Amino acid sequence: MNATPGAPARDYFALFQLQPELTLDEATLEQSYHALLAQFHPDLYAGQSQMEQRMAAQLCADINSAYQTLSHEVTRAEYLLSRAGVDLEAAERQGVGGEFLMKQIMLRERLEETPADDAAAREALHAEITTLYQSSRDGCAQSIAASDWSAAARCWQEMCFLSKLQEAARPEAR
Repeated sequence: MNATPGAPARDYFALFQLQPELTLDEATLEQSYHALLAQFHPDLYAGQSQMEQRMAAQLCADINSAYQTLSHEVTRAEYLLSRAGVDLEAAERQGVGGEFLMKQIMLRERLEETPADDAAAREALHAEITTLYQSSRDGCAQSIAASDWSAAARCWQEMCFLSKLQEAARPEAR
């Protein structure tokens, strides 16, 4: 059990019997999620003792929290970094570097200048941002696998920025 204040009490990857990696089979995650809920849903423990009901409720809450964390790449990366003991606040203070910040600012300006009704231009910008996001995600995965936590934290920050831009650039977003 992890005794770090504010940290989850359970290992989310172990809960779903998954390897602790950034890339994972999301269908397997979802199947495990539904199987665990079917096994431990609090309604199934209605006739049990108060302690068993509380334990089932807590486990169900942990299952839901784990699924919400692991089902999104950005939060999964954040969880992996936290799990490795990376100080994410310190990493955020270090930043992502001037080149990436300039790229992100230019993309945001292009997004703001692109008319909402120009679906082709918005789709092209979305595709460009998606490519950059995938590159940061892949860099994060490689850095985590190599235990290069500084590089992984920088890539995670890039993923955070780019995922927000990606969502804002969706042609139907405006």
